[in-house]
Amino acid sequence: MSKKMFFRTICLSLLLLIFLFLSSGCYDRREIDDMAYVMAVGFDKGKTNPLRMTLQIAVPKAIGAGGGGEGNGGRSDGGGGNSSEGGNKSVTITTVETPTIYSGINVVNNYISKQIHFSHAQAVVFSEELAREGIEKYIHALIRGKEFRGSMFVVVVKGSAEEYLRNVQPILEINPSKYYRMIYQAYRYTGFTANTILINFYLKTECFCSQAVATLASVSKFEDSQNITIEGSTYREKGKEYPLVGDYTAGNIPQTGNTNTEIMGLAVFDGARMVGELDGEETSYYLMVTGEYNYSYITVPDPIDENSFVVLNVKKRRNPTKKVQMVDGKPLAYVKVDLEGDILSIQSGLNYEDPDNVKILEEWVEKFFREGILRFLKKTAEEYGTDICSLGENMRIKFLTWNDWMEFKWLDRYKDTKFSVDVSFKIRRPGLILRSNPAVSTERSK
Repeated sequence: MSKKMFFRTICLSLLLLIFLFLSSGCYDRREIDDMAYVMAVGFDKGKTNPLRMTLQIAVPKAIGAGGGGEGNGGRSDGGGGNSSEGGNKSVTITTVETPTIYSGINVVNNYISKQIHFSHAQAVVFSEELAREGIEKYIHALIRGKEFRGSMFVVVVKGSAEEYLRNVQPILEINPSKYYRMIYQAYRYTGFTANTILINFYLKTECFCSQAVATLASVSKFEDSQNITIEGSTYREKGKEYPLVGDYTAGNIPQTGNTNTEIMGLAVFDGARMVGELDGEETSYYLMVTGEYNYSYITVPDPIDENSFVVLNVKKRRNPTKKVQMVDGKPLAYVKVDLEGDILSIQSGLNYEDPDNVKILEEWVEKFFREGILRFLKKTAEEYGTDICSLGENMRIKFLTWNDWMEFKWLDRYKDTKFSVDVSFKIRRPGLILRSNPAVSTERSK
């Protein structure tokens, strides 16, 4: 064969290979319309099997038609499981009892017309009963499966996960996937929950310097505004005379309306077992200490008029400073939180815009936050014994070798930790009122 023919044969062979690659299809392709997309998955203890699994599945044509399609009331497509009840028509719900997660998926695929897919799932919800027994085997199964995203939020429900998912009724958002993403990311402007995505939760359950938290959720227990009470508030445990807005956990928020579900606070874990919970205020302090705090409206008692409140838009000014050292054989942790804020409301009408009075308000807010953060940190150490603020990372850097760090056993020592907290707070803007003056009335002029 001549050299010219040889090169021509090589070129034709390469073109043929390229053509074959370009014209071939994906052997394992699946059409979008053939999939049933799960928005959230819930786990409770079962009666006939170890696990009761609830799947909330999107109804695409109902979402496209503005939430007015099928999927609500009666049985779902395929005749299996239960459909969601109430006003949410963009999802359908099915519940199955199963020994494992994947065998349950197999059963659900056997009675609905489309194949279950978890690529759009936004939340994995555990009942408190299951979380307190330990959820390690379920977290490992979710992380190992390629369909489950690490960005799913880990949620613990006070009560039943099935009941929670059946009561989720997005009012302002038709797309259930967007609803879950927005409600669980609200911590960025409320400070009452935290970023508890699955991959971070899993890594912290296997970390030797930090431990995990999950978003705390519940079905509201108040059906009418006349029945609202403050019995479920945590303000008495903190020695307060009255509750502020963050002194509640999910299920006890004094609210009623068309939204039956609510989130507030965090479930605290020791490894993969739930050992306690934090209310909304303590969750804000958790965010401040970990550096995840962004901004939120915070109400504090007026430093001069004890019957009034001052409302501030508090923001993080710098990342927190954290140091840990051993003193007399016990850990001593130093935490400095740097904040700033704008004045939103002064109920007393006192002129805190005046430079002399601004200093009084700043020092009062620093004291308010310092006492709250110190109370929160002591609770994590003395009551729960879990380092959820990752202070162990500041201790780990003091060891030269991994073996030395392992032998130190930080998580066992954390319960003996003493804390020193410093807070810096500066008022930046007084809002659109530069000087507070009392309202003029005929009664005051007398």
